[in-house]
Amino acid sequence: MAQAASVSLERSPAPFRDLRGRRLTDRILEAFTDAYGSGAKEVAKELLNALERAEEAGREGRPERRGGNAMLQADRWVAFVDARDAYNRICDEKPCDTGSAEKALDQMKAAYRHWSEAVPAG
Repeated sequence: MAQAASVSLERSPAPFRDLRGRRLTDRILEAFTDAYGSGAKEVAKELLNALERAEEAGREGRPERRGGNAMLQADRWVAFVDARDAYNRICDEKPCDTGSAEKALDQMKAAYRHWSEAVPAG
């Protein structure tokens, strides 16, 4: 059993190698964005709860530590995906209302820019 715990990520399958050095909140946020963006809303809801608990745990006992912006990123991702879905619904209607589609596209672009402002560079 101790041997299994000492297995390094370097010997892990390729998808898991990217997790080295990443904070728990980053990994949960990545899973959340994937789940919400692909329409798995119930899974995303559970991941959002886990993200909130992980951020709280990271601050526990460290009052000087600033809160991360993972929850901010998650909220802004939700706004973008919801705007994207609204745009797609309008475009799927036949005939497509061009005026509504243009307005929805502008809203989607604005939501994407807003989300990208919360994403750390790097």
